[in-house]
Amino acid sequence: MKAYNKQTINFKKGLVTLGLFLFFCTSSNAQDILTYKNGDEIEVKVIEINDNEIKFKKTGNLEGPTRVALKSEIFSVKYENGTKDVFNVEPIKTINNNTGPLYQNNSGPVKQVIIQEPEPIKNQFDKDSSDFANPRRKRFGGPRIGLTYLGSGIASDFISNDGKQPLITQFGWQFEGRLFTTDNGTQGLIEFVPLIGGIEQGLFIPSASVLLGLRTDGKHIFEFGIGPNFSVTKDYKSNTVGSFGVVVAVGTSFKSGNIYFPVTLAFVPGIGSVVKGDFYNKDLDRTFHDKDKISTGFKLSLLVGFNYRKK
Repeated sequence: MKAYNKQTINFKKGLVTLGLFLFFCTSSNAQDILTYKNGDEIEVKVIEINDNEIKFKKTGNLEGPTRVALKSEIFSVKYENGTKDVFNVEPIKTINNNTGPLYQNNSGPVKQVIIQEPEPIKNQFDKDSSDFANPRRKRFGGPRIGLTYLGSGIASDFISNDGKQPLITQFGWQFEGRLFTTDNGTQGLIEFVPLIGGIEQGLFIPSASVLLGLRTDGKHIFEFGIGPNFSVTKDYKSNTVGSFGVVVAVGTSFKSGNIYFPVTLAFVPGIGSVVKGDFYNKDLDRTFHDKDKISTGFKLSLLVGFNYRKK
C-alpha cells in the first residue's frame, strides 16, 4: 500500500513539473508580431500604440531601448493572445457592379465579374500631394512677355534720338525654384529672369534679374519679390556699359490645376552719376558739363506668362 501511494505521488509530481515546464516554455515564446507594409515581420513586445506611433521592444532584447515605428509604415500587429490590429486599410471600392449576363454557353448565362480595387492609402504626413506642396524642393519655369517703359534719362535719350519709342517689348524666361511651402500654402521663391528688349524696333537690350520673394495661396494670390538687376545701356559718352541696380516686383497669379499664370509689375529705379569734365556728345548733340547730375532713367515693366514644373 505504501509503495502504491509513493508511485502515485511521484506520478503527480511529474505531471505538475511537466505542466510548469510547458507553461514557462509557452510564456517564454509569447510575443507580438509587427508586420510592415513592405512585408517585413519582426517579433516584438508592444509597449504603447497612439495616434501616430507604435512603441515596442524587440523580444531578443526586452531590457534594451524602446523603439518607435510610424503607424503609416505598419500593416498590422498580431498580439500574443491571437488578436490582431490592422492599420490604414481603406474600404474596398466597387469599380463595376454590372452583374448582368454577358453571353450564353452550354452551361447557361455567364455573369460579368465584379472588378474591385482598394482605395489608395493616404499619407497623413503630406495631405497635399500636388507638385506645389511636396516638401522636397522643385524647379519651375516658363516664358515671359511684356512691355517696358523707359523713363526720362540717358537710356531713353539714346533711343529717342534714333527715332525709337521709349516703350519697348520684352521677351524672356523665368527660372523659378520653390524653396519651401508652409502649411497655409505660402511659398518661398527664388527667381532668375533674363529678358531681351526692343526687338520690335530693331534694338537689342538685354537685362537679367534675380529675385527672392513670396507667393501666397488661396483664392486671391499675391506675389512680392526683390533683388539685383543687371542691364546693358549707354553712358553720356555713348559707351556701352553694364548697369547694376535693384528691381522690386509685385503681382498676382491665376491658378489652374498645378499651373500658375502670373501677372507681374516690376520697377527698376534709375542709376544716378556725376559728369566728370565738360563733354560734347555728337550722337545726342548735347554738351554735358562738369559735375552735372544725370541718370539712366527708371524702368517700369508689365510681364505675363505661365509656369510649369521641370522634370
